[in-house]
Amino acid sequence: MVEEFLTQPALRTCGESDRGDSPVLRLTLVFHPDLRRIGHWLDLCPWDPERPDLLPREISLGRYTPVFSDGRPIEEQHTSRLALKAIPGLPRQPGAHASLRLEADDHADVRIGPSGHRAFIADHDALQQGVPIRMAHAVVLVLRWIADSGSTGDETEQLAGLLPGSSPELMKLRRDIAVVAATPLAVLILGESGVGKEWLARAVHACSGRSRQPMVAVNLAAVPVDLAAAELFGSVRGAFTGARDRPGAFQRAHGGTLFLDEIADAPVAVQVQLLRALEQGEIQVLGGDAARVDVRVIAATDQSVGEERGFRAALRHRLAGYTLYLPPLRHRPEDIAPQTMAMIDDQVSVRAEVNPRLSQEQPAVAAHWARFFFDAVSRDWPGNSRDLRHAVTLLAAGPDAPLMLAPHGTEVETPGPDPRISEEHLERVHEAHDYEVSATAAALGLSRQALYRRLQLHPRCVLAEDLTDAQVMLALEKVGSLKDAARALRVSQHALRPRLRRLGLL
Repeated sequence: MVEEFLTQPALRTCGESDRGDSPVLRLTLVFHPDLRRIGHWLDLCPWDPERPDLLPREISLGRYTPVFSDGRPIEEQHTSRLALKAIPGLPRQPGAHASLRLEADDHADVRIGPSGHRAFIADHDALQQGVPIRMAHAVVLVLRWIADSGSTGDETEQLAGLLPGSSPELMKLRRDIAVVAATPLAVLILGESGVGKEWLARAVHACSGRSRQPMVAVNLAAVPVDLAAAELFGSVRGAFTGARDRPGAFQRAHGGTLFLDEIADAPVAVQVQLLRALEQGEIQVLGGDAARVDVRVIAATDQSVGEERGFRAALRHRLAGYTLYLPPLRHRPEDIAPQTMAMIDDQVSVRAEVNPRLSQEQPAVAAHWARFFFDAVSRDWPGNSRDLRHAVTLLAAGPDAPLMLAPHGTEVETPGPDPRISEEHLERVHEAHDYEVSATAAALGLSRQALYRRLQLHPRCVLAEDLTDAQVMLALEKVGSLKDAARALRVSQHALRPRLRRLGLL
């Protein structure tokens, strides 16, 4: 007889970290004369710091290879068939990260890295930030290390239109928004000033069941402390000097969404009333009766909402039914061009002679925007999307406009070399280039003067002029050749040769 109650096999389940996703190098089209190509990407190769054995020996990039997420290669007629090679460099010691050497083909018009050299060695930090690549005058790409290869654009078309961009960070945010928008949860949005927190709030509202009802926005930092309660909860005539019958933000947002920007600036007394509104769905009108409201609250801040700043923990927990974090623009270089195009469509007036929609027909227009985006990928954007809008407004003014704005709009600047090159990476690249200053500077994206300053401060690097005659003579005596002596002294042959001539050793 067969036993009736057999243990059935359990469903296969997995956690968020068990889905088999792995880190990769992602290549994204930042700018292309065919504007429809902007934002398309491909995962170039695995790039797991713990599995250097998975790294390919060499990767070739050019007009016909590789193929991006829209099923097409670059296909731009001015781009070389073989434009550049990417050659991984294995770590030399346990725990160290692999590096990537990018080299332009001899006959290709290619610029790589923040300073636009033809060769560039990218360490892990540079790959995390994103390495810009310009092919010919018209195509700009960014190569970036992505921790999660599952970051793909499978969100709704509505969200892609509301939040333009192709960074993995934004793709994940759009997926999160699609889920949380369908719930009644309060949402707390965190991010730097100017990053676009209100865009996220409007996206949550637009994708929710409340989208046909109003979304009311209140900037608490702009409301005087003594008027904050009246602004939020309404007032009746005579409640205070000058008061009149006026509905507050909660009443105006009834049935819809209330967006409270700069929530960290809410006065303590107002925090108590906000907590009651969130917990009980009831507000106290100044000078009037309590009123029931049906409102979804979305709050945002670029500051801490911790108790150390006087923010009530109970209110923070109620506001953060779900927390969304929007990283700064400098950590999302793939989003710069899609945001720029959205600004040109909706906010920024562009002169006809530099309209990017003419890029396919007019190479000068394509070059105009490609130069901008190549520089923009390496820029810090301290004001985030607000800074970007200023720069785009200037660039859209005409072909003679300067390409970049300074952080505070006071002067024109172009991005300098990445100051975050570690001492270890500098030393490794300097050794790989036989201690030749020009070659090392080009590989790192530094000027010769900047590299000299770094070498002078480096604890383990030396310059030929720092060596004594006795050190030079002893090294040559031991190894017998200029090449080997230069390697032993950790300086370039070019710099050592004049010293040997002066000493009569050549």
